[in-house]
Amino acid sequence: MYWYRSLLFSLALGPVVILGSNRHEFSPEQVNQGIALRQLADEATENITQNRTGTCRPEHAQIRKEWRELTQQERQEFTNAVQCLQSIPTTLSADLRQIYPGVHTRYDEFQATHINLTKVIHLTADFLAWHRYFIHTFEQDLQSKCQYTGSLPYWDWGLDAEEPQLSVLFNGDPYSMGSNGRLIPNRGPAYWPAIHEYFPEGTGGGCVYEGPFSNHTVNMGPVDGAGQIPVSYPFEYHPHCLQRDINPAVTRSAVTFRHITELILSYDTIDWFQGVMQRDPRFSVPSVPYGVHRGGHVGVGMVMGDAAASPGDPMFYLHHAQIDRVWTIWQGLDPEKRRHAIWGTHTILDTPPTANMTLDEMIGFGFVAEPVLFRDLMDTLDGPFCYYYQ
Repeated sequence: MYWYRSLLFSLALGPVVILGSNRHEFSPEQVNQGIALRQLADEATENITQNRTGTCRPEHAQIRKEWRELTQQERQEFTNAVQCLQSIPTTLSADLRQIYPGVHTRYDEFQATHINLTKVIHLTADFLAWHRYFIHTFEQDLQSKCQYTGSLPYWDWGLDAEEPQLSVLFNGDPYSMGSNGRLIPNRGPAYWPAIHEYFPEGTGGGCVYEGPFSNHTVNMGPVDGAGQIPVSYPFEYHPHCLQRDINPAVTRSAVTFRHITELILSYDTIDWFQGVMQRDPRFSVPSVPYGVHRGGHVGVGMVMGDAAASPGDPMFYLHHAQIDRVWTIWQGLDPEKRRHAIWGTHTILDTPPTANMTLDEMIGFGFVAEPVLFRDLMDTLDGPFCYYYQ
């Protein structure tokens, strides 16, 4: 059942009381400063790590950390491993290379897979589970092919929502994820034809010019991005620089600690939780103009703002690790009811209409991995997974 309290975040009115499967009471300051989110994350982690009897024991699990929790050496080891994956030649056959001429590296195989499956992995029943395994496979590749010994970091948007262009993630030093794009002034709002919306002008717009990935060539796209001219064929070889347009107007409206906490605590059922997260028009909430999923993508902008080709920017993987973390927190607040909760069909916005998905279906992963049973993707400490979030 969907329930939403319009006064939930009228923070000036006094303490916030939220009732769901559990009772939580937080002050406005606790919500806005991320204290509430941290308490919820700790509660969820405790719930999901208790009484484990499977092969993945919490004491042996990998721990995914927020970027700022990594040492400078650990940050550099991660970006080095990503650059390694970007240099490994594709193993696609010659016949497939004719169909996918933009695929030159193993890294490109991830981008091409996401482009190819975009309409069956967004606003569908398997959006969350599909991306959970997609980024897990990326993490596994970094470890097996590039000798990376860490785990996939995540980007806690709330820490940067007010001034994302000033984040340590984007300051362009050797321990960052590279810089913003060079400023291209006076561009005006960007139109995104796929969803018939305009987005405000950001603080960059050009090529990443400092730090890791300043020399990275994106081989495909743009396919479906705001303010960009799309290629004529989604898999066309179209080498171009990695562009970003970090946008505080979007992040302030979409990914603050308040937005994240509200998403987790306002919705008891998976349909509304994933719907509001993705700004699904079937689950419209006037106070949510973007949703945290779209807000993170468009908040970085350009390549990241391209719905299909966004894995061309390595920030995609940190952003989706945070999406997975938010889902994990939501699941962990009521594991018995939420661990295996799914809702929806096989196609984006059920267009064209398709059957409801079930946990007994196999989910495909294109070039990056063999199909996996949906049911096996629902628990980060079971199936192919053995990790949790710090």
